[in-house]
Amino acid sequence: MPRRSPARRFNVSLDDAELTFNASHFVAFPLPVPSSGIAGYAFDASTQNVARVSNDDVLAPVALRSASAPAWFGEPIHGHDFRISVRVEGPRDASGCVLDFVAARRTLLELAAEWNHRTVLARRAPETEYRELPPTPENPIGEIVVVWRGAPEARRWLLPADSVAWIDAINASTEELASVLLDRWIEKLVEIGALPFPTSEYRFALRLEESPGAFAEVALG
Repeated sequence: MPRRSPARRFNVSLDDAELTFNASHFVAFPLPVPSSGIAGYAFDASTQNVARVSNDDVLAPVALRSASAPAWFGEPIHGHDFRISVRVEGPRDASGCVLDFVAARRTLLELAAEWNHRTVLARRAPETEYRELPPTPENPIGEIVVVWRGAPEARRWLLPADSVAWIDAINASTEELASVLLDRWIEKLVEIGALPFPTSEYRFALRLEESPGAFAEVALG
């Protein structure tokens, strides 16, 4: 009797040079709670370093944060050439395919275009206040005022409204961007009928590279 073939699982991937977008983001990090004997943290603007300050130190002219109330440290707004790649594992349909490559790639390109040449901001970012300035005859686009009150010091940015892309997250980190992209991509695939089976039948993974060798990957399913 011939041996029965084992069950086969299939993965399809999309990873090409056009699945990219150029965007800037603002990322903040919580400073850890200091150990005993540490009075707080200070930021040295000349070295761009966060330094622990002991009770015996002479404080430099930098912003000091109390050890009992850890602060968020914010990076400057900066940009990357982001690159997207995805992987889907799932059952084959009647045609023997897991996924429509053309539709899947087109939806990724559409999502990338929405963030291309934009500054991505997280609506729930701590220590951050956003104010929308309405359009005026002198400025028909409108502006977004970003006020950051974390460490090392308060900052204020003024951005054209049409240059901002919002995400509902606590941070605009690469990890959060990857997570939002994956959710939105799956939603679009469902909307256009590109998945012949329920999403619970699939495993999805999205990798977002912000620079060569530095990336975040999120998986679902």
